[in-house]
Amino acid sequence: MMLEAVLWQAELGADFHAAIEAFLLSRRLKNTSTETILWYRKRLKLFADFCQRRDETPTTFRKDTVLAYLRLRLGQVRPQTVNGDLRAIRAFAHWLYREGLRNDDPTQGIEKLKEPIAYPRTLSDEQVVALVNAIAKDAQTFSGLRDLALTCLLLDTGIRISEALNLRLSDVDLAQGFVRVVGKGRRERVVPIGDSVKTVLYRYLLRRMQVTNAGDWVFITTVATKLSRRQAHLRIQYWARKAGINGVRVSPHSLRFTFVRKWLQSGGDSLVLQRILGHQSAQMTAYYARLFASDLQDAHRRHSPMDALAPVLKLPRRRIR
Repeated sequence: MMLEAVLWQAELGADFHAAIEAFLLSRRLKNTSTETILWYRKRLKLFADFCQRRDETPTTFRKDTVLAYLRLRLGQVRPQTVNGDLRAIRAFAHWLYREGLRNDDPTQGIEKLKEPIAYPRTLSDEQVVALVNAIAKDAQTFSGLRDLALTCLLLDTGIRISEALNLRLSDVDLAQGFVRVVGKGRRERVVPIGDSVKTVLYRYLLRRMQVTNAGDWVFITTVATKLSRRQAHLRIQYWARKAGINGVRVSPHSLRFTFVRKWLQSGGDSLVLQRILGHQSAQMTAYYARLFASDLQDAHRRHSPMDALAPVLKLPRRRIR
């Protein structure tokens, strides 16, 4: 048994492919999503190819190698992507250390790059109206009604496209007005839906009942298969073109950010937003609040209690210079 363990460690230590697959298996056992597994595999394969050109293995690659790879990548992709590369390599290196394949962590002390603030793409109210109304014109067809239900759900809840496409019929409770979502790390949460979306979903589900052999997925194609992520992207982009929307790339992700902006702009509670979006910490919601600071300022100007009472308050009238 000891000999088998030694041989196993020797194989992983010398073979990047075997080591990466073993690392990914450890992620699967922790309920890591399929999308994240693919993300790790893509990034680690690129890093492995770089290491192998330098005749290095999972047990011998050095800190200098990691830094050289990140410098190379910085000349090809954005700092955000390079930081993603570092996260993947760091997780892999930690795993190698924990499994006893290395006695050091070559990523220790490597700091992530400073990222420029990436202002998220959001739709204006006029663009939301144009998009939804363009789809609604085709709501007499199955695909049009499905696209309308999906788009309205994304705009009303801010859930991820993967979460929406993984909804099963049992996850939708129209009577109580919520959907049960399985998010990252297989964590479940309950997300409320508004009355208008409940109505659209109800009409879609009635129409969906007429499709034979449709299975259990909420959002399906016209041939009763599960709607794929790519298909959903293409459909939303198609409707954005039909609506004549310019100046913003309309995607499921931009619909999520649009929900966030509207929520914060209308004074929605940030802790509730955190729970709806499925974030485990307040870090991301605080980040959103900073990004949409100008929207919040505009909302405050319209709803400021003190400004509303200013005509009857005996406050200094002189402006601060």
